[in-house]
Amino acid sequence: MKVRIVLSDYLNSAPLGWSFLHGPLKDRFDVLPSVPARCAEQLARGEGEIGLIPSIEYQRIPDLHIIPGMAVASASKIRSVLMVRRRQSGKIHSVALDTNSRTSVVLAKLLLELKMGLKLKYMPHAPDLPSMLNGCDTAVIIGDRALKVSPKEYCVTDLAEAWIGWQQRPFVFALWACRSDPPLPSDLLAVFQQAKEYGLRSRPEIAGIYSKTLGLPESPLNNYLFDNVDYELSPRHIEGLEKFYSLASEHDLIADLKTLRFLNAGAPELYDVGRPGHLEKLEKDVSDGAHHTREMIRKIRCGVQ
Repeated sequence: MKVRIVLSDYLNSAPLGWSFLHGPLKDRFDVLPSVPARCAEQLARGEGEIGLIPSIEYQRIPDLHIIPGMAVASASKIRSVLMVRRRQSGKIHSVALDTNSRTSVVLAKLLLELKMGLKLKYMPHAPDLPSMLNGCDTAVIIGDRALKVSPKEYCVTDLAEAWIGWQQRPFVFALWACRSDPPLPSDLLAVFQQAKEYGLRSRPEIAGIYSKTLGLPESPLNNYLFDNVDYELSPRHIEGLEKFYSLASEHDLIADLKTLRFLNAGAPELYDVGRPGHLEKLEKDVSDGAHHTREMIRKIRCGVQ
């Protein structure tokens, strides 16, 4: 039986899954495309062994391992995670939250309540912007639909840009995570690194295909994949992720605060980057082919010690 992968079918996630769907690894796994919130639900229920899940769900789903070295993140504007208001609207009183989102709705609440000091009414809503703004004065919308929002028509706040201006750290929207119960391939890290590299090389092709699907010009989509979406999970990204988790915990948006634990290259053993000796053992166990991961661990060590 093949290992099952659940992943978002949004454009921003496409490079991380492209090899599994259309490239040299397409027969290696069973791939189940979905939307981010659904990916988290599938992984939590055991309908997949590996998932590209909203980053906040690492804190909510028990016993997950993070695949190191890759994520869906941003170190600038993301363009596809937006808070949107009509231009003639006044103060913010209510917010419609995209039901396909998990991480971005938490991010929006932190920005609105902690940074801006607002107390608001939130309403989950299917991602249809006109309908969302009929019921609320503000909407949080993500993914491919957000790419179609015109800043000329609406007042738009890019949530990644707002986070970076506030915290001076990149924001991690999604990451690869594995369940702890099934046996996983011994070469998993090397395979996923190969898939990432293939997907990044394929970004022009991906932009062309999604251009036809979304009815949007190819050039801005290509720029989006190269300039807005960041696919790294560096020590700086990890700092941002841990800060996000800490704020979410302080604001009671997650029940318990878990430390980050990464998958090793062989057996599915957990490593806590904050505990003595775990970085050393993880680095020792990483396969020879996962040079990028070893380098990432080296940099994490410099930040931890």
